[in-house]
Amino acid sequence: MEPEDEHRRESCTRMTVVNDKARIEFALNQVESYVARMGPSPTTHRLRLALEVLKQTVASWETSDPTDEQVQLLLEHITEVRDLAQNSTPTVRLRRAK
Repeated sequence: MEPEDEHRRESCTRMTVVNDKARIEFALNQVESYVARMGPSPTTHRLRLALEVLKQTVASWETSDPTDEQVQLLLEHITEVRDLAQNSTPTVRLRRAK
C-alpha cells in the first residue's frame, strides 16, 4: 500500500500546483486588463513594471517549483497590485433615466 499512498500524495501536490498556477494566471490577466485601460501616468508606469516583474517571477518557476510560501506571497502581491490597478482604472458611469 505504501507505493499507492506515495503516488496519491504526488498527484495531489501536482494538482495543487496546477490550481495555484491557474489562480495566478487569472489574477495576472485581471491586472493586465485594468492596466491596459489606464491612461498614461506615473501610476500606470509603476503598475506595468510591477506586472512585468510578477510575470517574470512566474516564468522563473518553470525551472524550479515554488514553495507554498512563495506562492502565497506572490498571490498576496498580485492581489495588492490588482486592487491598486482596479481602483485607478477609470470607470464609465451609466446615465440614469429620468
